[in-house]
Amino acid sequence: MLKPFYQGKLDTFCAIYAVLNALRLTHSLRTLKARDILNDTLMGLSRSPDALRAVLEQTTDYCTLVDAMLRAQARVYPLCVEKPFALQDTPTSEDFWTCCRDWLAPEEPRAVLFRFQRFMKPGSPAISRHWTVADRISDDIMHLFDSSHDAEAILNVRRDSFVTRLEEVSQERLLHIQPVTLRLLRSSF
Repeated sequence: MLKPFYQGKLDTFCAIYAVLNALRLTHSLRTLKARDILNDTLMGLSRSPDALRAVLEQTTDYCTLVDAMLRAQARVYPLCVEKPFALQDTPTSEDFWTCCRDWLAPEEPRAVLFRFQRFMKPGSPAISRHWTVADRISDDIMHLFDSSHDAEAILNVRRDSFVTRLEEVSQERLLHIQPVTLRLLRSSF
């Protein structure tokens, strides 16, 4: 059974791992190649101290990093990447769900990458901001192929458990998925 690449407990590279895990799903990326991509990405970041600092201090949304990694890997792997939501879009949770469900429905290797924020209570600061990848939806559950192996990691997202607009975070829905971060991936063979 294919397993995701796991992120270390101390690093802030979940966006990098999300891309690696998406490529694992769409192109059966092997461990040594994933390590090469990780190393190349970190070397690239080291050439820009401001970009590296933003990643290390989590003062970025990582979209630029994710898109740069996907562009670089599209030169190596036949890869189709779609960004269904623009910054000014305000899709509902149902719009987001339908988009992901429809994308993951075909019987071919596909993945969806996105970033979420998790809250302890509405109005408080997020307790985590995390990039992840989903590989399938069954019934009303999106299954994540996630880099985290912590006991409190989110590995599934129920259809009724998240919002796509920060102002809609409530005690019943403490997970905010950021639609502008959604990347739909498939092999373009």
